[in-house]
Amino acid sequence: MKRSYWTGLCTLERIQALAAITAIVDKHATILNFQRFSDVSLSLMLEVEESRVQQLYDALQAVASMQGLVEEMSDLPRECLVFVNITFALGLGNLQIDVPDIPG
Repeated sequence: MKRSYWTGLCTLERIQALAAITAIVDKHATILNFQRFSDVSLSLMLEVEESRVQQLYDALQAVASMQGLVEEMSDLPRECLVFVNITFALGLGNLQIDVPDIPG
């Protein structure tokens, strides 16, 4: 099984970027594992058909400045793994999730 390792730097607001990344990944791949590191970075392990790897990379490039080797892939429906680490440039390292007051 082929493996690719990508890194990206995203300058969008984290919530906006996560929505875009989720839509892209849902279209091209399957998330096998994810890790959030505060509001600074996100790591994904994706399973994707070889024929869709370049499309996935190009789509992610629209959201984050991506780096990593995209090997020449075949048109076969074989699965491969892609490991993606995206850093959010606007992250402060102190993720806080506001919880609204609930009456009662």
